Amino acid sequence: MCGIFGYMGYPIRMSEHLHANLSALLQHRGPNDEGFEGGPGWGLGFRRLSILDLSPLGHQPMSSPDKRYWINFNGEIYNYVELRHELEQKGESFRGTSDTEILLRLLMLEGPSAISKLNGMFAFCFVDTVAGTFIMARDRLGVKPLYYQTLPGQLRFASELKILLAWPDATFELNPTAVVEYFALEYLPSETCIFKGYQKLAPGCYLSGSFAEPHRAQSTCYWKVNLNDDESVTILTPTQLDDLLSLLTNAVQIRLRSDVPVGIFLSGGIDSGLVTALAAQANVRPLALTIGFDEPKYNEISLAQATAKYVGLEQQIIPQPPSSLQDVDQLAWFFDEPFGDPSSIPTFNLCKVAAEYATVFLSGDGGDEAFGGYNKYIKTRRARLSDAVPAPIGQALQAISTLLPAESAFRYRLARRNLPSTGLASTPNRIPVDPTFELVLTADYKALLPQAGKPLWDRWAQYPSASATARRQWIDYTAYLPDDVLVKVDRASMAHSIEVRSPLLDYRLVEWAAHLPRTTLLNTEQGKLPLRALSRQLLPSQVQQGAKRGFGVPLDHWFRQPEGQKFARERLLSNEAHQRGLWNTKGVETVLNAQRANNGRDFGGWLWQLLMLDAWARNYLDSKAFLQNLPNHK
Repeated sequence: MCGIFGYMGYPIRMSEHLHANLSALLQHRGPNDEGFEGGPGWGLGFRRLSILDLSPLGHQPMSSPDKRYWINFNGEIYNYVELRHELEQKGESFRGTSDTEILLRLLMLEGPSAISKLNGMFAFCFVDTVAGTFIMARDRLGVKPLYYQTLPGQLRFASELKILLAWPDATFELNPTAVVEYFALEYLPSETCIFKGYQKLAPGCYLSGSFAEPHRAQSTCYWKVNLNDDESVTILTPTQLDDLLSLLTNAVQIRLRSDVPVGIFLSGGIDSGLVTALAAQANVRPLALTIGFDEPKYNEISLAQATAKYVGLEQQIIPQPPSSLQDVDQLAWFFDEPFGDPSSIPTFNLCKVAAEYATVFLSGDGGDEAFGGYNKYIKTRRARLSDAVPAPIGQALQAISTLLPAESAFRYRLARRNLPSTGLASTPNRIPVDPTFELVLTADYKALLPQAGKPLWDRWAQYPSASATARRQWIDYTAYLPDDVLVKVDRASMAHSIEVRSPLLDYRLVEWAAHLPRTTLLNTEQGKLPLRALSRQLLPSQVQQGAKRGFGVPLDHWFRQPEGQKFARERLLSNEAHQRGLWNTKGVETVLNAQRANNGRDFGGWLWQLLMLDAWARNYLDSKAFLQNLPNHK
């Protein structure tokens, strides 16, 4: 796991001073080593978090023996042992034991077709200095990030946006569409960047081009998930359950490969429980790390303890480190773009403590997306509604709702019911037609509101004849998972120089689950039916039946307390906030008053989202504070 950056094109020369600055900004992603190599038309920079082959033979950028080919690579290729064996059978030999060397050799031999052989999380840039060509790629599901910018005759790339923004000629033109999308979704989809002129390589795609014309590089998608929309009633067969067990067992085992200590994030749920149970069967004996919350509705210590005891793994219970609204500035620095999912707070603090115990951790992320575990899927299955609200009813609801205050809880419920499709109603946490927009947004941004939900509506429309649950799952695979869940885990873990691996995001498991009929995944009462069936073989009974719990923070409570109100008012109603014009300060004051009054609707998530946007603006707009690689960022 590392951080990468670089450039392609003529004429570019990265000075030693610029390289040092960019490398310093990525130190948290790679504290163990750094390197830079370049030549006519290309340059590759690297920060290393040593996981495999801790010797100098794992140093990057890495080259072929004749120095023709070079690569800088962020991530892990979990099946590198098997790939190495295949290459050795063909007569290839290797200097070290890293997965980077395997990837380099595969790309030398097979070019872009090699990418489909990789089972891992990755972002890399591979150059052929003789042909003057390059390939940049990102893993199938988008676990690892890759930003890039094209200029006339140039292309720059990096693991984090702040690296591109640190170039002396970087531009900082705010993208207004991104602002309204952030308000609507709580995150930015992969096709949108907060600043104009910058892009994110989409998951499952690679970019190929030449040193001579890097700005003309072409993006090609090499993978996409294909969901089965069969609604016939079927149940999982014993053979299918055996197949699932075999796939998940292997997914866990290959993610335990490491030359540094490995741990597991163990909650009380079945996803992390299954990962823990199968890890306990391997030769490696990872430590199970469980976080304890003060709030009973989040606390899963007893269930996690039951799992650890049942499978025979050592467990460490750690209290949730104190969280507060003050965390917002540190989070904004690491996330690069506005990010409003409040679960980033406990995730960030968990990773901070976890770094004291190991460098690599396995998690249960991905089970809900692959196996239909979210409540929204179950509600849709129960309702069996996927058509839009009839126009006359929608118009009547709209007319009634406008008579109510924008902060009214009842008006919010009417707006939610009047979404273009009831099947999409609960996909985002912040619905794109939330009446609170009327209060919070300035006139310029209100004019862009029709575009706010476009990333979701476009995805929803791509499968017009599919069931509502399949369409929701597609949105989650192509937006919520890569651009919210995986961004959160990547930034939080890398901030503390640890690596998080997710067996349930193994593409083979994703494809296997995607081929199952809808009813094999979920019914009107429960989701993740295949994983629940497997849990009956591997987990204690109380964990099998445990209810799904969130990983959250008591924002609504915080913003009703005097301290929370004071902090929010000082930030959101300040002269600086008014001058930026990102929100209507008078409208925000109305929301703050409504939250304090506790009049029926909670605005804690809204206020946190505004605070994150404010903290982002302080770092990336006002003073460019992100350029300071400050010690307290660690």
